[in-house]
Amino acid sequence: MLVTLAALAFADIPTVPPPATPPDAPATTTSPEEPPVPSNIPKEGDPHYDLELLYHQHEYQKGLDLAKQQLAATPNDKDLYWHEFRFMFQIGEQIPRTDTTFDKIAWYEQMADIAEEGLKIAPGDPHLLFAKGIGYGRLGTTRGVLSSLFLAQTVEDSWLQSANTPGYTYSSIGGEEQLPCDAYLTLGIFYRLVPESWLVQAIAGTRGDLQKSVEWNKKADQCSPLRVDTMKEYGISEICYGQKHGDEQSMKDGLTELAKASAVKAQTPTDEIDKKHILMIISDPKMACGYSRDGQQDLDEKQLAKEQPK
Repeated sequence: MLVTLAALAFADIPTVPPPATPPDAPATTTSPEEPPVPSNIPKEGDPHYDLELLYHQHEYQKGLDLAKQQLAATPNDKDLYWHEFRFMFQIGEQIPRTDTTFDKIAWYEQMADIAEEGLKIAPGDPHLLFAKGIGYGRLGTTRGVLSSLFLAQTVEDSWLQSANTPGYTYSSIGGEEQLPCDAYLTLGIFYRLVPESWLVQAIAGTRGDLQKSVEWNKKADQCSPLRVDTMKEYGISEICYGQKHGDEQSMKDGLTELAKASAVKAQTPTDEIDKKHILMIISDPKMACGYSRDGQQDLDEKQLAKEQPK
């Protein structure tokens, strides 16, 4: 899944009192009232069905090799760029952050470049915009907090444009990737991880908003229900909102959502990781606001090192 590790990891930026006249909150583009149901599911005979099938089968290296071959032969095919991109994403996510033999920064820089190259051919393409946000978001989480701030608005803008593209829906064969649902989800993660701080607004041009996080994650769950990563993030945003605003019902709703997510069958390798993390968060809800699967943030670094609760 191209979503859960994609938001920038800014949660360690300290929140300080605002000036006498704080800047206005960033402009918001809201999600649709009724989330569209993903369609356009690939079928045999469609262009790039071979790549779609390899993605569904989790044959990521084979898919990447084939996508590269096809792109070299037909460099003006915009869809081949996001096919190559998401095979690279999945390969990168299987490599532990602590593996120093793999240069993740260079890998994610290459991914971001691929998305940019595709957008030169098809400006405004929602799938490529989604990929662009993912590429820069993962580059941000890998580089770390301070060096990521300048990427925040680029990531937000890319996902907002993708989420609000009229009439566009997509689902991979097994529903591993779905648009606009996944764009809703990444925005939900983004608005939780970026602090609600005027200082971040001044530096990055945007800032977090836990109410938006809950709303976007709810839209994602409505758009594509019963997915482990979506339910996990929806539950986490509810818990975080409840903690920050003293809302006991939101806390309770979030924990209930996580319990439901823990019972959903894993469909992908990252689902297995998420299910382990769900148990950790249920055991220690204080993890929620700073949680990211990446482990880049200090809170994750400490909490995810603990033994999984039995």
